[in-house]
Amino acid sequence: MKKTVCLAILAAICCFLCACDPGSYSVNREELNDVVGVELIEYENPNQKHFTTWVPDQFDKLMPFNNNDVMVLETLPAEKTADFLDAFSKTDILHTYYAYNSPKDICIRLNYENGNFLIIWANYAENSYAGYIGEYSRDGTVLSFWGSFSSLSYYEDLVNQYFTYRLP
Repeated sequence: MKKTVCLAILAAICCFLCACDPGSYSVNREELNDVVGVELIEYENPNQKHFTTWVPDQFDKLMPFNNNDVMVLETLPAEKTADFLDAFSKTDILHTYYAYNSPKDICIRLNYENGNFLIIWANYAENSYAGYIGEYSRDGTVLSFWGSFSSLSYYEDLVNQYFTYRLP
């Protein structure tokens, strides 16, 4: 009887843990065809908040992007852009995994032809994959939220392989 109860409890725990997985996906490379430039930026954002729990829809709590708080550290040479976009499209992203309400510190900015941009950030300072990947309009309004990387190494590899800057 004890084994049956223990087995039932273990099965329930496994179901609970698996049910919380937001699911992952890779970016369709064609979604990135309008990217005209890639930059490594430092974004000063003292108002960033960490969500205490993962809740499927927290879009209304996402903060706009303030372009005045950006310092461009490095611009990726045009001849490396296609390789970077190919590498980014092969990463796994946790679909709409709301870990933070905004990015901060060292981020990657993909600039689109129409002036919109995508910000890519992972919490490397705390050695965590949790981060922020989202698209903004040219004026900083949140347009869409993509999620977070499923592994910190995806973010670290993009920064360290394509830019001369090295994460601390």
